[in-house]
Amino acid sequence: MATFVDRLVKRTVLVCAALAGLAFMANHHDHPCTGEQVGAGGMCVSTSWGAR
Repeated sequence: MATFVDRLVKRTVLVCAALAGLAFMANHHDHPCTGEQVGAGGMCVSTSWGAR
């Protein structure tokens, strides 16, 4: 029974990691950062605060 649970957990982790990677790539392509921002995967941070 323990090996079944181990395999189930490993497969679940691999599937979740693959889906997270696909979501990151899709966000990076669909929502690129603008000129005043840095980041990736649609998670952009403004760089204007550094000029203050």
